[in-house]
Amino acid sequence: MKNTIYLIRHGQTTWNRAGRLQGQADSPLTLLGTQQVEAIGKKLKEIIETKKHSVWSSPLGRTKQTTSIICDEINFKYDDVLFDERLVEITLGDRDGYKSWKALFEDFPDDMARREKDPWNFSHPNGESSQMVWERVKPFIEKIVNLEGIHVIVTHGVVSKIIRGMYLKLSPEEIFSLDRPQNAFHRLQNGAVEKIEVELR
Repeated sequence: MKNTIYLIRHGQTTWNRAGRLQGQADSPLTLLGTQQVEAIGKKLKEIIETKKHSVWSSPLGRTKQTTSIICDEINFKYDDVLFDERLVEITLGDRDGYKSWKALFEDFPDDMARREKDPWNFSHPNGESSQMVWERVKPFIEKIVNLEGIHVIVTHGVVSKIIRGMYLKLSPEEIFSLDRPQNAFHRLQNGAVEKIEVELR
């Protein structure tokens, strides 16, 4: 069974640019963000050509905006996108939208000290740990890797790292070390992950 996954993170958002922590709170793409996504869409179209494919997306606003642009670039009908709640970003719970990582360390030193000791299992109040995200994403990925064909997945930084880590059977420490680019995407095929860079015009 031939299966290829193209894993895409949303483009830069206004909160990414400001250094704010989004989690499952939301902000729109910047002009740079839309340019990143357009470049990714154009590159993706070159790669998949006219081969049949499906598109899956997180239902948060920034991923919907990204997915809409991708669909325009690859000539895919937006109404056929499969939105899946399991692809939403990790939530920081009460701290979604917090002003910066630096502010978290300053305002909640005890919590952040606990996070430093066990980052994989740490969660903010009413938030998720990376382990919890792993558990919600796992059944989705197990389903996708057993579906024949080409699958475009539009998601978020932490979720993208966890999906790649799951695919490559990495340790939590190795997953944390992965990048989460907005000017590149990843191809998951035959048990390997390839980073595909794009150039903005």
